[in-house]
Amino acid sequence: MISVEELRAENNEIKDLSEVLSNLVAQASLQTNAVFCELLERFQNKLDEHLKHEARSIYPELLNHDDKNIKQTARDFISNTHELERILSKYTKRWCKHVNKEKHEEFKNETMAVFNLINERIQMEEAHLFTVL
Repeated sequence: MISVEELRAENNEIKDLSEVLSNLVAQASLQTNAVFCELLERFQNKLDEHLKHEARSIYPELLNHDDKNIKQTARDFISNTHELERILSKYTKRWCKHVNKEKHEEFKNETMAVFNLINERIQMEEAHLFTVL
């Protein structure tokens, strides 16, 4: 099983990337900047990696735990993961390969909403998931 320290390190990298990108996304001119796009892709890859690490190494063990509350915590996080993946897939299809400078405000708002969801997820992991590992 992956250690909590490794999961926290992944979360810290995801938070750092979202913080940098949050500051950059406000500037419409950067929406097509190759470095910005590379950072956004890196953010998505790190998040995907992190969710896969949890799915492979944490949830199977928690779902087999004797404590019903721990099993429910795992189910809740699995459900949340599926919802996040759905939202990210929709976001990626809409914005990542189809740059539309006229809709920068929409792009900025939707990107910030995604970052907020991810930051909420990280807080939930700290408060509810990592405490049972």
